Amino acid sequence: MGILVQNEWRNRAIFATIILMLASLFVSRALLSISLIAFIVLATLHSQVYTQLKQFLASPLLISISLLFFIPFISGLWSEDKQEWGKVLLVKLPFLLLPIAFAGQWRLKEKEWKIIAYSFLLFATLACCWSIGQYLLDMQSINESYLRAKTIPTPLDDDHVRFSWLVCLAAITIVLLWDKFPGKYRGVRLALLIIPVVYLHILSARTGLLMLYVFGLAFAFYKAKRKPGISLLVTGGLIIFLLIGWFCFPTFQNRVKYNLYDLSFVIKNKYMSGTSDGNRLVSLKAGWEIIKENPLLGVGAGDLKSETDQWYDAHVTGIKETDKLYPSSEWIVYGGMAGWPGMILFTMIVFLPLCVKNIPHRFFWNLLHAIAIMGFLVETSLETQYGVFIYGFFVLWWWKWFGVCREISSMKRD
Repeated sequence: MGILVQNEWRNRAIFATIILMLASLFVSRALLSISLIAFIVLATLHSQVYTQLKQFLASPLLISISLLFFIPFISGLWSEDKQEWGKVLLVKLPFLLLPIAFAGQWRLKEKEWKIIAYSFLLFATLACCWSIGQYLLDMQSINESYLRAKTIPTPLDDDHVRFSWLVCLAAITIVLLWDKFPGKYRGVRLALLIIPVVYLHILSARTGLLMLYVFGLAFAFYKAKRKPGISLLVTGGLIIFLLIGWFCFPTFQNRVKYNLYDLSFVIKNKYMSGTSDGNRLVSLKAGWEIIKENPLLGVGAGDLKSETDQWYDAHVTGIKETDKLYPSSEWIVYGGMAGWPGMILFTMIVFLPLCVKNIPHRFFWNLLHAIAIMGFLVETSLETQYGVFIYGFFVLWWWKWFGVCREISSMKRD
């Protein structure tokens, strides 16, 4: 009886810390760290921790996510800058601790998982409204700033790339819950879908918009055979939102104009300081050259930044320190850390979840990973605290929520 009470108390505490993590994600980096630590402590420090570690080792998915920590960890063996290596590991540490925490036998009720999802939707909606409020306070100045690669102020410390990814996940989540919404609140679900969709067009961060349109087109294709009416409605809706974005949102127009201006320098292979795509392209060249010079082991997680900076200094005349970007692709980053083995292993890690068998909500599970992979191609989301948390937590949250974690017990029976 005592064990049951203890487990029930721990489950409730875990449920509360998950809500707290999602809330703090939008408001405070420090609070996110504190709530994350609290969740990991609650989920791992108990008498059955040894069994939990065995369950962690029995799951290919959990082990693969932990490798996102172990690749830079092992590469530190040939890094000279141990201080920078330590900073990288601190950012990546949730990739080790979160899978272990989610491997535990703790279970939440379906109602509690839905409350977590509804809470996330509420937090994301409020965050979008706050950001739009900041825009309305200074529309003219912000509209003009979009011609200089600036965006609307956003939560996540103005990290508009990661925030747009998060808002897209909110749109996907509301569609996932569409038929499960409580009856008297079903009118709310349309607002919870429209707000993030409209917001992403106002924000006009390419990463989030592209993710949204990939999801929308994939959903339309998914419904084409069984519900062609919904498929046509979604496709038409996407076209309408594009037109609304162009004719009604100055931020959207100016973003397109700036991207075309930026692209003109990329096409001419001409570097222009301060341009978004120009800086990204140069960073990719830097990372690729580092991989070519160190194909077997890379330069190590601790030395990748300094090696990239040295390449900039040697090959780009007059570059500003603020323009010296990390190689803007996770494939290039992991290749720079650990050479071709690192790139190959990273590819296996991010595609492995798509191979999980007998998973409920297969379409949404696959889209969760597909849009993440898209982002990894051109962004370094896994080199930031917010990006590490978003990817690690959402994958493991849905893994536990959908019941994919039963793969552990089924493997043990086999």
